[in-house]
Amino acid sequence: MSKLPSAQEIARGEIAVMVEIFERERDASAAWRAFSLARKYGCELPESINSEIDRFAEAVGSIAERAHQGDRKATIDNETVGKIWKNHKNRDSGGATFRARRDYDIAIAVERLRRNGYSATHAVTVICKQHGVSKTTVQDAMQLHADVRYMGTDELGAL
Repeated sequence: MSKLPSAQEIARGEIAVMVEIFERERDASAAWRAFSLARKYGCELPESINSEIDRFAEAVGSIAERAHQGDRKATIDNETVGKIWKNHKNRDSGGATFRARRDYDIAIAVERLRRNGYSATHAVTVICKQHGVSKTTVQDAMQLHADVRYMGTDELGAL
């Protein structure tokens, strides 16, 4: 039986996923999740994440500085934070992080069915119905997370 990963090793794995999501989708929530985990577990972050954290902090800090200098119009309200938070596609953050997790869960579900004797085609059909997604979504998830095929049965069952 192999040794279980430490909390820091698990955090590094999740940080890597969050970094990938952030760099691909520019989803600020992924950057902040990576930052939070890195602070908690003493892990290093790539410059892309540090730059995003700095960008957000600088934007909020500049408003606070203007307020401190007497600018009564410089307020940090929900609308202002929302504008700073928006990603490069001007969408709320979190969507890409949600989709990445959904795709991972779909790939795991397909692989579980395949190991229980379902054909690949039947497994895709079942998961489409269970998750309310298209075949393309399932196939893309399986391709994106092709590594789940190489997981041990215990590891797959633990997820």
